[in-house]
Amino acid sequence: WLRDDTHENEEIRQLLEDEDLYCCRALASLQELSDELHREMRSHEKESSVGIPSIYPGGYAYYSRGSKKKAYESHFRARIQRDGNPVPSDVAALAQAIDLQLVDEELLLDENELNDDGEGGSRPYLSTCGPDPSADHVLFAYAKDFEGNDSYRISFHDTRQNAELKEDNVELEETDGSILWENSGHAAIYYVGHDHEFRGYIVRKHVVGTPQSSDTVVLEEKDRRFSVSICKSSDERFLIIQSASSETAENYLLDLDTDSKQSKLISVCAREFGIHYDVDHCMGFLYILTDKDGTKNSKLCRTPLASIPSQSMHWEDLWVPEEHIHLDSLQCFEHFLAITGRRNGASCIYVMLLPNGGGKGPIHSLIFPEMLASSGFITTPRTQAAAQTLFSVSLAGNDLFKTDILRVHYTSYIVPGRDYAYHVPTREFKLIKESGPEHYNPSLYRAERITSKERQVPISLVYRADLHPQGLKGGPFPTLLTGYGAYGACQDPGFDSNILCLLDRGVIYAVAHVRGGGELGRDWREEGRYLKVKNRFHDFIAAAETLISMGISERSTLAAWGESSGGLLVTASVNMRPDLFKAILLYVPFVDAVNTMSDPSIPLTCGEWEEIGNPNQRETFYYMLEYSPYDNLRMQDYPAALVTASQNDTMVGYWEPLKYVSKLRRVKTDSNPVLLKVDFHAGHGGASDKSKSMR
Repeated sequence: WLRDDTHENEEIRQLLEDEDLYCCRALASLQELSDELHREMRSHEKESSVGIPSIYPGGYAYYSRGSKKKAYESHFRARIQRDGNPVPSDVAALAQAIDLQLVDEELLLDENELNDDGEGGSRPYLSTCGPDPSADHVLFAYAKDFEGNDSYRISFHDTRQNAELKEDNVELEETDGSILWENSGHAAIYYVGHDHEFRGYIVRKHVVGTPQSSDTVVLEEKDRRFSVSICKSSDERFLIIQSASSETAENYLLDLDTDSKQSKLISVCAREFGIHYDVDHCMGFLYILTDKDGTKNSKLCRTPLASIPSQSMHWEDLWVPEEHIHLDSLQCFEHFLAITGRRNGASCIYVMLLPNGGGKGPIHSLIFPEMLASSGFITTPRTQAAAQTLFSVSLAGNDLFKTDILRVHYTSYIVPGRDYAYHVPTREFKLIKESGPEHYNPSLYRAERITSKERQVPISLVYRADLHPQGLKGGPFPTLLTGYGAYGACQDPGFDSNILCLLDRGVIYAVAHVRGGGELGRDWREEGRYLKVKNRFHDFIAAAETLISMGISERSTLAAWGESSGGLLVTASVNMRPDLFKAILLYVPFVDAVNTMSDPSIPLTCGEWEEIGNPNQRETFYYMLEYSPYDNLRMQDYPAALVTASQNDTMVGYWEPLKYVSKLRRVKTDSNPVLLKVDFHAGHGGASDKSKSMR
């Protein structure tokens, strides 16, 4: 009865407001500390920042700018030429770093103005996608969500008149924000529509200026386990539509260089349960990453474009990597392929050169200037353990197909972010941009990875080195332990300036890379799915026990934090071992597993059945009932709990954390506080305003 999708039930609204008020009053004594932490977080923001310009065919580059004084970004474009009005110096410097000269800057979209409610105030929430320019740069389209429910409305803007198209039939509703223009002119876009469960299920073609009701359906996915997404091939010849579930994928191609009346949607390979594949196109061949033939960590294949639709058995293997290598994504260029993956759990980038006529060329991995093989050992009060240096690398902003330059990104827990131009023929790196907050000295911080004694769970540790001059000897220390462990998602090392205020106070930030995640390949993920979900919780407990046994932390100073499915991880673990933690922080937590997964009308439920199982089946029901956090709350002492909920959340309904805190208060045998903070305007990702998000 707590579920109210319309938000019109006054009794439920009052209940949420009472919970929020109770939380605010309970935390009132910490307001001074909260204000201090917020000031510290904001002090790390730069006064202004600008993104690396993205190059588009037709003589324009597009980029965005942020300001500390403004909640949202502004979006610009400039001409790629020598003669004209100079662009601001920070933009000119970045353009020069990528061998461009830009002039005549134009403001396209100011999200801060878009956020204006028209009455002198601002909207409580804003999320945007785009702006995306048409092929001739006459129009651009952008998508906006004012509710936080990930339902976007697409609008169009005419750059010739510097005005938004205002006709009643212009704006597109109930989309996921995806926008892809045709390859010429500005007549039409392709976009993804969602159903009432917020599942992307349909791809449509929209002719600008016509009613949405007259849009052409390109593909409709009726299987509720599958969601659709769209992109263009790297050479921009094809629209690629992927329909995918957790286990299976099917890809379709639509030739954008052929007259739309003659072009037909073609399936690359009909879906086969348990086989996932991604495709890209280059010079008459489709290059494919797939897990077929039992290759759990994926392999690289290719097939001639003329052969599709094809059967996967006819694909040619180009690279079947060793077991310790996992391949994640693929991007084609005229003379080489770029492949992201993992080697022994660490992210990496591979390049395969394409010989004339195609086929397999030599493969090498990128060795970034910052990479170190190992930092040796970490010393704690009770033991010495092997430690590994942590970093994360990825592809970044590769706009050009015909190029020898690969744009890549490097970051870590202590390195804010570095963008490089990698020259493939010479394997040389050129630094384009180095991000970083104000008043930050990376030499003061250290990040390492150890492995739990039991269950061999990787644990990342981040701390301030000068406060712990002997490694972590001298503990126990206050520690915040987090984890996720779902969908094969990887919690890769990444810089977050908001945790500096914790590190600067001597807190250890720890990440448990539990089973269910993808850090150690497909097998690691499979060990945390279906009827093995409980492995996630045993891993998290093992990580906590390791931190305690090594003297890094202790029960009185160890807190656990979980977000979304990470909330399932933390709450299920705490039900099993509440004695390990002093407090738990739960951000929009997935805690009512049995009830949610039994109801297909709740968004995302059907897709989740291939991840943790369908409790409408007997065996799965009883297994899920054994760990579902809400159902396993019982009479025992629990840590203090601070829980959040978002009223517009379409991924984890607000009623889940509301039910959880209500039952926890009733059954627990201690006097520790249990608080629920409610955001009445945001969705699953929380507040969109960066300052409010820090709060």
